[in-house]
Amino acid sequence: MKRFFYKSQQTAVGAVLLTVFLLLVMPESARARLKSAIGALFLPVIGISTTGQVALESLGQLGASGSASSPTHQALGQAPDVPPSLADLHVENALLREEINQFRDANDWERRIPWESKLVRVVGRDPYNWWRRIKINLGSNKGIRFNQPVISAKGNLVGRVSEVGPLTSWVVLAGDPNCRFSALIKESRSQGGIVSPRQYSSDPRVVELTYLPNDVELRPGQAVVTSGLGGGFPKEIPVGLVVDSWISKDGLYTEARVKLHANLNQLETVRVLTRF
Repeated sequence: MKRFFYKSQQTAVGAVLLTVFLLLVMPESARARLKSAIGALFLPVIGISTTGQVALESLGQLGASGSASSPTHQALGQAPDVPPSLADLHVENALLREEINQFRDANDWERRIPWESKLVRVVGRDPYNWWRRIKINLGSNKGIRFNQPVISAKGNLVGRVSEVGPLTSWVVLAGDPNCRFSALIKESRSQGGIVSPRQYSSDPRVVELTYLPNDVELRPGQAVVTSGLGGGFPKEIPVGLVVDSWISKDGLYTEARVKLHANLNQLETVRVLTRF
């Protein structure tokens, strides 16, 4: 038996040496055919090895995809793509409808007013005077000038241009000490002056109307508009509504608190009146 295995081993070694010799002396074409024949003998083994490798790679990809959808990866901002829910679509539609309505109202209002205006975006606020100054995205390059009136997209008084740069401008808002102007009670036509509140108010929309005659009848809810005196603002721009009133300390005139129509903390777009 040992002699049989010894002879088999010698035969295998001889076959390998003969194959090597033939590969060296054969022409290129014959050598290629011999390589193909030898490779065919080992295809089953190679196929098994390749199949195993593909299976391992598939398992690795499956593990990677599973870990990518794990809470840890979601916490890192790698959440899988999830289609929007019906509630999300309703919210997006509501926001879109609101923007469309605002755009339509602004266009309708622009066609109704007798003044020329430019619609501008609010791009900043004064950090030292947050409630009283805003920055807009147009300047002298687009015809913005000092002291031009500024109104909201709905046509309510906001303030006036206080500084003009080449590309941007600053607007001082109603209620700032530097934005005084003449106004009147729309119902009685009694005239006075809008000034900044002399008493503390937690609402930045509250201003004071002073120098009204003592015989004026004031009631909460009465409308206040610009008077047009002085030429700084055109006449009849809506300002706000009367909150309450009192007689001045010296008894010479009547004063009132007025709440502005324009919400000064929610200004995103405003209009600069360029010709009025």
